[in-house]
Amino acid sequence: MKRKIKVSKDAIFFGATTIVMLLMIFFGMNSDLWRNSTSDDEEVLFLSGRVVEVVHDRTSLNEAGARVGSQDLRIELLSGTRRGDVIEAQNLLFPIEHSVYAQENQRVLVFFHQGADGATDNYFSHVQSHDRAFGIYFIVLVFLALLVIIFGKSGLRAAFGLIFTFVTIIFLLLPLISAGYSPGLLTIGVSVLIVVISIIAIMGFQQKTYVSILGSCVGIMFYVLFYFLTTLVLRIDGFNVAEIDLLIVAGFYIGAREMLFASILIASLGGIMDVTVSLASAIFELSITTTQKQVTFKALFRSGMQVSKDIVGSSSNTLILAFTGTFLISLILFATMNTNYHLLINRVDIAIEILRAISASAAMIVCAPVTVLIGAHVFSKRRPA
Repeated sequence: MKRKIKVSKDAIFFGATTIVMLLMIFFGMNSDLWRNSTSDDEEVLFLSGRVVEVVHDRTSLNEAGARVGSQDLRIELLSGTRRGDVIEAQNLLFPIEHSVYAQENQRVLVFFHQGADGATDNYFSHVQSHDRAFGIYFIVLVFLALLVIIFGKSGLRAAFGLIFTFVTIIFLLLPLISAGYSPGLLTIGVSVLIVVISIIAIMGFQQKTYVSILGSCVGIMFYVLFYFLTTLVLRIDGFNVAEIDLLIVAGFYIGAREMLFASILIASLGGIMDVTVSLASAIFELSITTTQKQVTFKALFRSGMQVSKDIVGSSSNTLILAFTGTFLISLILFATMNTNYHLLINRVDIAIEILRAISASAAMIVCAPVTVLIGAHVFSKRRPA
């Protein structure tokens, strides 16, 4: 007799999800968004390079300690059809984020404009920024390795969920939005997909997994409600964000006003999942460590709400500090300019930061008791295996 091979739910899940990720990567890499930015057939390219020689250095430090001026460089190209060629490049340094003070053997990103005739000496190039790609890959790998080394199998499952989230946003959400689909509806759909896959990847197929998923989906629903209520009160229409103007100038019109909604939802999704997973796990543990007689809906709900006070309190503080921290430099700028309080509190960028913090935190606060309610109902019916 042939021996039957049993395939676990986890094996099917991880195998199917991996195939889905590969399909998303294939779709994203063949979309207009990423294909155009990486094609070596275009005249305008961004190529990796290594500084071979600093021919002339005309830089100095300004009053703020930032280096300004210009450099003439010789750079060896490390990517593209002219890989291995050494070209001349100019490097202009201004006190802004992408200025690079180039030194020999340093890796940089080069803006390269090849002439239409294709002649090797007919080009224009300058240093665009540091070449940070290798450093980013290295740091991410170290982070994932730490996750797996310290937490073992659970860390590996969490890493898988993180990779799925990254692939979904970069290779599915962004290409579809750039193709003209509604950013709002797409982000809601992608958020639900991320919630389902990430939580199953972390927790497996258990009752607490389903409770966490339901709680997170309710949190997303309440985020939508709070967002639109807050925008009505603060009179924010989605076109008030500075980056939206740049999108419109670049020709992105469809759904531009929904981009703020989408960005806040993506940013707050981690906090919502964190609360629901923590609460579902806590109620689950309570239900299996107490006697069967004590596992009642009322007892589990009361205990779950006690646990939720600490979890939601710290998580809300984390979200608000995270959103405020991104605005800290602007706040310091306003303070140094002695901006009038009434002018400051009525600024649209202040209102947008309040919108970010409140709508995300409010959704997280509401999904907590909902998760406790669902968990108490499910785990009081029968003792989980």
